[in-house]
Amino acid sequence: MKIKNTYLSIVVLLAFLIACKKDSIIPADESEKYFPLQVGRYTIFDVDSIHFNEVTMLSDTTHFQIMEKVMSMSGDTSSGFVYSIYRYRRMNDTLGWDETDQWSATINSGRAEKVEENLRFIKMVFPIRENTKWQGNKFIDTVGGLDKYYGWVYEYKDINQAKQINNYILDSTVTVTEQDDENLIEKDFEQEIYAKNIGLVYRIKEHVSKQNTSTTWDHPEKGTILIMKVNEIH
Repeated sequence: MKIKNTYLSIVVLLAFLIACKKDSIIPADESEKYFPLQVGRYTIFDVDSIHFNEVTMLSDTTHFQIMEKVMSMSGDTSSGFVYSIYRYRRMNDTLGWDETDQWSATINSGRAEKVEENLRFIKMVFPIRENTKWQGNKFIDTVGGLDKYYGWVYEYKDINQAKQINNYILDSTVTVTEQDDENLIEKDFEQEIYAKNIGLVYRIKEHVSKQNTSTTWDHPEKGTILIMKVNEIH
């Protein structure tokens, strides 16, 4: 019985070590599957935009939907293909879509880049490895009021984790923390979650402040929180 228990313990330990090794790094070719780019693909997100009013000390929440659709591709294999992404908005699922932006994205030189409102971000680097850090905003000029993007250190967390977001049960996701700065009166936090073969499935942008240091961040006095959750994938 003792020998049997020892053998079982070794098997469990080996299984644990193998699982840890698998979770620590995702090969480059598999990593790109977390940022899929294909003409015709689109994702619909449910969005909550929360505004905290420092005068009334109240919050207002706006619910709407955003669709991101890959519309076309240009470029070549040497410089990398660039995919145009059209973004649409509607206040609920009974209304038609209104175009709001035209963004773009590409995978090249071991990284995934996305241009949002004329700002280029390095969203992911490959291979995906636990705790890898990079300067995601290195292409953004810090003049003209864009200094708020300076010094952000992106980092991978929770590699190969299963998550449920809305009605989607996702077998394998990776979390990218883009900004995580907090003191007694200010909090700036941005994070995205990507799912294998799907892409972006969750995003939060939290920029809030308070004067009363004893107040919890559940009820800040000023600022905004934007939360996007995947609703539909095609």
